[in-house]
Amino acid sequence: MKKILLPFIALILFAALFAILGSFGSWDKISAFGSGEKDKNIIYIGVYEPLTGDYSQGGLSEALGIRYANSVCPTVDIAGVTYDIKLVEADCGDYKEGSTIPAQALVKSGVCAVLGSYSAKETNAGLTVFEENGIPLLGVSCSSRSATEGSSVYFRMCCTDSLQSGIMANFASSMDLKHAALLTQTGDEYSKETGKVFTEAFKKLGGEVTDFSFQLGQENFRSLAKEISNSDADFVVMLSGAFEASYFISQSRNEGLVCPIIGLENWDSALLLNDVSTSSGKIYFASEFDSSESADPVSAEFADSYSTWISKDAQRLKDNGSNDYTSTASATAYDGYMMIVEAIKAADSSDPQAITAALRTLKYEGVTGSISFDENGEAVKKQVFIKTIDLSSKQFEVLQTSSVGG
Repeated sequence: MKKILLPFIALILFAALFAILGSFGSWDKISAFGSGEKDKNIIYIGVYEPLTGDYSQGGLSEALGIRYANSVCPTVDIAGVTYDIKLVEADCGDYKEGSTIPAQALVKSGVCAVLGSYSAKETNAGLTVFEENGIPLLGVSCSSRSATEGSSVYFRMCCTDSLQSGIMANFASSMDLKHAALLTQTGDEYSKETGKVFTEAFKKLGGEVTDFSFQLGQENFRSLAKEISNSDADFVVMLSGAFEASYFISQSRNEGLVCPIIGLENWDSALLLNDVSTSSGKIYFASEFDSSESADPVSAEFADSYSTWISKDAQRLKDNGSNDYTSTASATAYDGYMMIVEAIKAADSSDPQAITAALRTLKYEGVTGSISFDENGEAVKKQVFIKTIDLSSKQFEVLQTSSVGG
């Protein structure tokens, strides 16, 4: 009996080991906090995102876009030698505000460049470490200029919050809206700065603004909705993530608040599509990527391929907000990874300083459009889409396109 059982048990153990190794290899990534040996024929790119905690949905959206890019482009040639590219992920959402531990872990991992972070707070904390070590950081969705001002290694992929706020102020004015109920997050510098910019822009257009506040992660907005309903405001501007927005939209409509509700780019998320109902109308937000079938062919093809990739894996689908929607954060993160690869090619080197120099002059045609950086590392953007929710298809649709400068 033992002779029969031993080969059987060995076979089971081998199968289990194969399954475990296979699961690690599916993302082709390692943890910055691991102790794995580095290979001289591998180039490491850091992923500095809040994969857990309050900002995890945004961080996961960016990380998914980066992982997909790595699956599409897993190698790069330098001086005639082909190198594998591996992602080194550091979860910066599991630490106290201002912690530099995740950034330091990435530096020790030998990364040549870093993508992230979704949150301005984490970006500000990590940027000091990356700058000290001369490692370029490509920010995907961090739109706060104050978090990155004066840095010599930071490159912003998205429009700044001031630009987005100005566009939405003009949009509200074009709808003949006069009085905004401005919802900012208590204790959040990004929300405070963006709210200030919106207020200044809207007042210059003859509008009026009344301030309200909410908490990060807040789920009950009924009393706030009633307070806004009893005010003279004829529309709402909410400077939040998609998580809080989904609760506010649903509850405020149930409380009878029927006025337009406006947000910024981080609303471009699968979370807002999961509970679309007949009361979800008059929702508007800025975005830098159009994933619809009527979009630019390159963008539409990417969105279709990315959605298919998301749908093939249950964990990816969950991390994406239980929906296969291609968000702006994911598309921009994909372009960010590809820009690092192009910079490595242009520099013909994996040296961080050479990559930084190459990024300054690089022009790249990505899925989110033509991308280059100005002398301050800010992306030179040509257009921003204003999206709404199509209640019949339960999908986002582009309402209009706004041309922007650098």
